[in-house]
Amino acid sequence: MGEVGFTNQPIDIGDIPQLSDEHFSRVHPNFLRVSLIGHAIWALLVIVAGVVLAFVVPERKWLPLLIMAGVLALTALFVLFTILGVKNLGYQVREHDLSYRHGILVKTVETVPFVRVQHARVTQGPIQRAFGIANLAVNSAGPDLNIAGLGFEEAERLRAVVVERAGALTEES
Repeated sequence: MGEVGFTNQPIDIGDIPQLSDEHFSRVHPNFLRVSLIGHAIWALLVIVAGVVLAFVVPERKWLPLLIMAGVLALTALFVLFTILGVKNLGYQVREHDLSYRHGILVKTVETVPFVRVQHARVTQGPIQRAFGIANLAVNSAGPDLNIAGLGFEEAERLRAVVVERAGALTEES
């Protein structure tokens, strides 16, 4: 019986296709607005809770107000990170995979090969729906990929491409 020899030859990393920054598509411009609305709703809830607690605990009115101020300061920090982070968000569709770029201090690029995709879905919350944006969630036989802030139509088209490419590559295997 002839054995098939296993080989695992090194490859030149110069031959590997590169993810180019110029080919990343940006998220929808309304994504920042929706994110800031979410932060504003959170801040409003914190203010209401702080004021109510200040009236409920009149002997230590300063404590709930101090906690409220601290949480609002952290919220302001999250708003700053959101504003800076949106500039780095992007996705890239290539022949065999989908990549998502995000991060501020730690910049990350996640890539899911289409052949590993098991499911893709588009989701929208009520505020996202009002602003015409959505999220694309791609489940794979490995790490999942979630792309936030796409235009709804763009998310649907991208979902269709991912599902079609995943099916075509599965049939080829």
